[in-house]
Amino acid sequence: MSKKIFDFLKLIRLNNLLIIVATQIFAYFFLTPSITIQHLIDTDFIKLLVSTFLVAGAGYIINDYMDVMLDLVNKPDKVIVGKSISRRWAMFLHLIMNLVAFLLAYSFNKKIAIMVLGASIFLWIYSQLLKKTFLSGNILVALLTAFTLWILFLFDPNIMKTGLWVYGVFSFLTTIIREIIKDTEDLSGDKKFKAKTLPIVLGIRKTKSILFWAQILLIILTISYCISFEALSISGQRVYFMFLVFMLILVILPMIYMAKLIHGADVKKDFTRLSFISKLVMLFGIISMVFWRF
Repeated sequence: MSKKIFDFLKLIRLNNLLIIVATQIFAYFFLTPSITIQHLIDTDFIKLLVSTFLVAGAGYIINDYMDVMLDLVNKPDKVIVGKSISRRWAMFLHLIMNLVAFLLAYSFNKKIAIMVLGASIFLWIYSQLLKKTFLSGNILVALLTAFTLWILFLFDPNIMKTGLWVYGVFSFLTTIIREIIKDTEDLSGDKKFKAKTLPIVLGIRKTKSILFWAQILLIILTISYCISFEALSISGQRVYFMFLVFMLILVILPMIYMAKLIHGADVKKDFTRLSFISKLVMLFGIISMVFWRF
């Protein structure tokens, strides 16, 4: 039983889900000075967090359900659906989690409930039709990642919209870069199943060029954000300096290092390393929200 629970937590990518929840908590609390700790334990906000957690977890389940054969080639040691958790149970868990997510959201905000339902449908479409298509699947995943922040617009009209847009765009761009990196990492397995991902259609060299210039664009936008941070937030000079140091060491320099690695990437392990670094960049970028409040 304990192994099945552990495998279920791996199946829903618990670490990723906790990052999503933490991102929503950070965005809600740090991007709006009027928000207090009391708001974070408000019943409706907790329902929002649980709804997002469940619909994202259900998305991971349906993704693995649809990709069993492909994953047996790309990552055979990590396949769970069809082994420790049956395909029937996986589909049942997917449906139940989506249903509970929708009902929770509906109990406090009908518009958010529609958004949650839409997210669950798009995650199914992605897993069924778009995952291994040319760029459209990458864009959809990036939009759904940004959606976890932008849904806060509907939850509380008092939240600082500028901050949500900034971090939503950051999440979108970092996610789409990482998704293309992952597609390149899985190139050999995807070819066997006649996928039409960016690296398969355009080739490694052109994909690396796209990744490189997308990374350069992200670096430029991040530096522009750093320059305008003091005007966007309510932080003073001292916090602004701390913010710049934080961003330079933990976000901008790793981005520059990624650009260098992209240029020289050749084998699968190079893209695996890039995927890991991009995840850290996104994490530290989100953590930088804390500087908005002080």
